Amino acid sequence: MSVGHVREQRAPLFPTLASGVEYYQGPGYNPVITNKGLSAALLTLDYTAWDWGRRQARLRAAEYVLEASRLGVAAARAQIVFDTTVAYFDLLRAHDAQKDLQGSLRRLERYVATIESLKNSGRAIASDVLKVRTARNSTELALDMARGNSERASATLGSLIGMPNQSELDIAPITGVMAKPVGDLAQSAVIQAARRAILSATSQIKVAKAERLPTLQLALTTGFLGIDPRNTINRNGGASYDGVVSMPIFDGGLIRSHIDQAKAKEHSAIAQARQAEYLITRRIADASLRYDEAMRQLDILSRAQPTADDAFALSWTRFLGGGTATMLEVLDSYQTAEQLRLQRPDQEFAAREAVAETNLLYGHIQ
Repeated sequence: MSVGHVREQRAPLFPTLASGVEYYQGPGYNPVITNKGLSAALLTLDYTAWDWGRRQARLRAAEYVLEASRLGVAAARAQIVFDTTVAYFDLLRAHDAQKDLQGSLRRLERYVATIESLKNSGRAIASDVLKVRTARNSTELALDMARGNSERASATLGSLIGMPNQSELDIAPITGVMAKPVGDLAQSAVIQAARRAILSATSQIKVAKAERLPTLQLALTTGFLGIDPRNTINRNGGASYDGVVSMPIFDGGLIRSHIDQAKAKEHSAIAQARQAEYLITRRIADASLRYDEAMRQLDILSRAQPTADDAFALSWTRFLGGGTATMLEVLDSYQTAEQLRLQRPDQEFAAREAVAETNLLYGHIQ
């Protein structure tokens, strides 16, 4: 639609060529002159020679709207890429969580077998077996929920990449987290589109102000009117010309209203551009905070995970060795270590999502 509007505004820059044939029969005409009616055949060339840049301003306004529309398409495409990227990261998180829970379930199954053997030998009591079985069942339930999350994430990613109804997509794994991106808001498609809207509104003000100025129009016609078309055509091809300079003197405030409306549109476009810049700046700051928080959490997890694993290994050894450690203490240390392990995929997802959103807002996603 914007392309069509540009063509519409470019057309007045060129001459127009029109033809017309008319015959009218009616009473009261002198047959010596009019053949008892009106006969006319004309070919008319019209051209606006000067209008103080009004047509050019309209064309520039339309071109700015076209550029804003194209930037809007680019922004929509970048949003789809962002949604797909986040869906991929979400599926990667679900796969990592599922993998950790599968490993936890296998370990707990071995622990159940070990505790049952200890019970048969009299070194463990029935409550110890029930506690470790309960922990194993809870992990199995969490694993099933993780499978459901993975299937939903696969369906979401599949719909975005044109592969719907995929219950389990095989994706390439990645390790680590990307660095925090930097950029310039001027590269954002949203900001560029907002600035094009301001330029378009400014051009509309020039159009409205030019309505007060004179306009020069030229017309060239050829044809005949009357009962002797041959003699008319033989004389300079029946050509005639006309020139008109027009200028409004009083219009009841119409031009003033056009100027005010154009200025109001410019003020609105400026306000929308400022709002867009504020919202994008705020979202970038929020994404930066989320990224920093996730990286701090990952650093803490990297330091806390070995300690938690050692604490569980110590409790498990003390329990097997007949020490003072109880099964409740063993399971508590085990679940602490597993919770730390399961938090890593969530924090990696938060950091990657913040990076993807920052790239979107800076216009790095094309």
